[in-house]
Amino acid sequence: MPDPELDELRALYGEYLPGPRFPKAVADGVYWLGGCSAIALDETVPDLRHSQCNCYLVVGEDKTLLVDAGHPALWHGLRPALHEALAGRPLDYVMPTHAEIPHAGALTLLHREWPELRVVGNTQDYHLFHPELPDSAYLPMRRGQRQSIDLGGRRFDVLAALFKDLGSTVWGFDHGTRTLFPADAFACMHWHSKEHCGLTLEEIGPDPEPSNVHFIVSGAQCRNLDRKLHEFDVLVTELDVRILAPAHGTVITDPRRARWFLDGLRQVSAGV
Repeated sequence: MPDPELDELRALYGEYLPGPRFPKAVADGVYWLGGCSAIALDETVPDLRHSQCNCYLVVGEDKTLLVDAGHPALWHGLRPALHEALAGRPLDYVMPTHAEIPHAGALTLLHREWPELRVVGNTQDYHLFHPELPDSAYLPMRRGQRQSIDLGGRRFDVLAALFKDLGSTVWGFDHGTRTLFPADAFACMHWHSKEHCGLTLEEIGPDPEPSNVHFIVSGAQCRNLDRKLHEFDVLVTELDVRILAPAHGTVITDPRRARWFLDGLRQVSAGV
């Protein structure tokens, strides 16, 4: 039977559904925002195949920073959730992890909302996609170096990405909560009920079988995958990472459970 509510969502958001639990605090001063891309809006099945489309607000004593600008199709849900999380404060910085639409598409919309907003990270191409932004809006990072942003009481670092969707992809790290923002790494699509939207991996429950998960992480076919995974382990140890907050996967509040994803990634890379 046709579902008028689903038809309305299609008309308003395309295939993007705003997260009903957002903004969601995943750590002190870190808020989860965004929604889901419904891969198969099928009224005849109880479960929908979803891919998260996330961004994250980091709130310091003096400044605020948004990791990824979000997809424009989610703007009507992102805008009020972001204002709620900001609680009357301005948005001072945004760090798009890369220039694709789910990560940087709403950059112009954000700048219209907060004209003093500064864009940090690898900003070399954003003027081509968002010509409305003045040159003064950009604080580019130096090639090959980390960029540190003082938010007041906590530091946020822009890092070189280990797994890259585009050559300009960057990752982020919040020293206040030891949260790593690994862009498209730890991204996957899976079948779950609508009630799972906005739940952490720990809240969802047992790890799904890798054979039932479609991994969409960049680097799945990387020839030097084991070397990259070793570099990731070194980075996690170096930074003492305690939370993983990916752009297209669910938040992982126990990094030990990241092994499930990495083992599944090895299977995908091996053609299993």
